[in-house]
Amino acid sequence: MPLAFVFDNQHALEKILPKLDKQAIAYQVKTSGAKTELWVNDPNAALAVKKYCQRQFLNQQRTVNIKNLKAAPVTSALIVISLLVALVTQLGSHFIELFLMAQMQYYPRDWFYYDGAGFAWHAISPIFLHFSIEHLVFNALSLWYLGSVLERSVGHVFYSGMIVLLGLLGNFAQLWASGPLFGGLSGVVYGLMAFACVYQYFKQDLGIPKALFYVAAIWLLLGVSGVFSSIGLFNMANAAHMGGLLGGLIFSLAYLGFEKIKPLN
Repeated sequence: MPLAFVFDNQHALEKILPKLDKQAIAYQVKTSGAKTELWVNDPNAALAVKKYCQRQFLNQQRTVNIKNLKAAPVTSALIVISLLVALVTQLGSHFIELFLMAQMQYYPRDWFYYDGAGFAWHAISPIFLHFSIEHLVFNALSLWYLGSVLERSVGHVFYSGMIVLLGLLGNFAQLWASGPLFGGLSGVVYGLMAFACVYQYFKQDLGIPKALFYVAAIWLLLGVSGVFSSIGLFNMANAAHMGGLLGGLIFSLAYLGFEKIKPLN
């Protein structure tokens, strides 16, 4: 009798059992300390049950509640800060100079880096700045969907470093492409999307459907092609998206390489 899945608590398992009963899959539940184990009688059904349990477990991690917010503190903090910045700036209508990457000069048109300690803040601060409620909500939901599971999978320290570097890569790419008047978490989101795609293929299922990766890729290509701006819809921070995407691919390969050489306990 193979072990299909190990749950942190009985409550999580109780949502799975009715589905197994409906499919007439025989099983046994065993308690081992603080863990609850699900065993299935049919070895041929073990893999399918494991995948189903894994998807349900990941969906539970994406539910917005206090427990999950505490379990993904970096992701939660990014969203909270973005919401606060949206309130302070009234979605980019006031005080945006506090969150722009460089000082703007209008006549003649130019920009300059901030000096001293201010440079460090302004290098990362544009990721918190959003110019519409739709942009803010989309980025917050995307970040939570990806980050709430990725942060727990790779650890808070690696995840924090990745967020900072993805933000910097996207910000500098967009600054050099169009100047400092931009903002948003989109570059970070695209970086996490790229990382998740590679991670899910080579390392562990994150419960992200392949269709989402295809949609993200198509959306990026449409933005880079200029379709949206040409029909008067909106301008996208395409350089930030590309910078984040390439950064996510690099980090995924670095992470997988580190995992391969990490000594066994």
